[in-house]
Amino acid sequence: MELPSTSEPVERDGPVVRALRRALGARENSEEVLDFLRALSVSSSVAGEDDRKTFGTTTTYVNHRNLGVSMCFENGTLDTVHAYGRTNKDGYVAYAGELPVGGVTMRSTARDVVKALGEPTSKGGAGRMIWLSYEHLGIKFDIAATNWDEPDAELVSVAIWDPDGD
Repeated sequence: MELPSTSEPVERDGPVVRALRRALGARENSEEVLDFLRALSVSSSVAGEDDRKTFGTTTTYVNHRNLGVSMCFENGTLDTVHAYGRTNKDGYVAYAGELPVGGVTMRSTARDVVKALGEPTSKGGAGRMIWLSYEHLGIKFDIAATNWDEPDAELVSVAIWDPDGD
C-alpha cells in the first residue's frame, strides 16, 4: 500500500491538514502559515501569544503552546511543525488538529502507528524516549516509552515536514 507523503494532498484531508500542507515551505508571515494557525484556532483570530527561540543565524522556533504546536523556520521558511500529544511540562496543550497520514491520531499508540503505516524507515531512542520515523512520508513520532517492550505507549509529539522539500 502506497501512502501519501505530507506534501501530497489527499481527497480525505480535513481543513487543518490542507492548511498544513500549504504552510510547509512558506515564509513565516505568509498567508499560508497564518491560515494553518487559524485552522487550529477555535476563535477567528490568529492564535494567541507565541514565543520564539533562535538558534544560530538560520533557525527560529515559533511556539504556539496554546495550540500544541511549535514551528521550525529555516532561513524564514517553515521547515517542520512539531505537534504535542498531551499537555506537558513545557506548557503545550494537546494538539487538536488531524495528522497528514491516515489512520493515526495524536491518541494513537506505537502499535497503532506501525499497524497503520507499516515498519518505519528508521527508529531509535531506547533508554530515554523511543521514536519511529517515516522519512518518505515526512513524519516522525516520539513515543512515551523507554524501550520497545511498551507497544501501547502513547505519542508524546509528532514532527511533520515536507519530504519533497529542499
